[in-house]
Amino acid sequence: MVRSVRVVSPVATIAAAGVLAGCSTTMQEASRLQLNSARIRASQVVTRVSAQSRQVRLVHLGLLTVGNQTAFIATVRNGAKRAVSDLPISVGYRVAGRAPVYLNATNDLGYFQTHLPAVEPGGTLTWVLTAGRALPAGAHAFGLIGASPTADAHPTERLPRITARTTALASRLKVALHNLSGVPQYQLQVYAVARRAGGYVAAGATTVAHLGTGSTQTIELPVLGSLSRATVQVEALPTIFH
Repeated sequence: MVRSVRVVSPVATIAAAGVLAGCSTTMQEASRLQLNSARIRASQVVTRVSAQSRQVRLVHLGLLTVGNQTAFIATVRNGAKRAVSDLPISVGYRVAGRAPVYLNATNDLGYFQTHLPAVEPGGTLTWVLTAGRALPAGAHAFGLIGASPTADAHPTERLPRITARTTALASRLKVALHNLSGVPQYQLQVYAVARRAGGYVAAGATTVAHLGTGSTQTIELPVLGSLSRATVQVEALPTIFH
């Protein structure tokens, strides 16, 4: 079974959606609700990528195994001239002579455990998924990015800006988030990777149900691996754009 660290269930975001910024119009509120609902419905369907994107490429797939868990650390680049969001992503492994094993092809995962948040034109992001198993001997990991978005999020040319300030604890990060935009965020994605001596030593991901316009929130993000003497990179990626 694939697992990732999550602050709350994505279903809770429907209730949170009533707490929209006062400056939002009724149409904007309805549009955000529709997008959030579409993502929740999509998370209840198995996602398995077959046709790959030509514009959004997987440029590096890192693995971190600790005990019986493996973190997939996927760095992707958007070669298009516009931002893209909600592209499906599949990760798994192959063993010679056997059918490929898709580790996030189940219907009990959060939406962004099978989809990418927004990637700016010409930009990159690092997406993280933790699977509750170690890969077998001789396995070769893979990552596939789909060609078409599952939900119509319509990302803007300039994405809403969310800052993340971190403090490393023993096996988790304390992350202070600040929404600098006028767009409230639902299912906000936060990814963390830590490196030491050029290799991955920790990784984690979480979903923040709601971060209002101009607001701050401090969360704790558990990670797989050790943060000791590591260089930590955290990305807080917007999921609502209008």
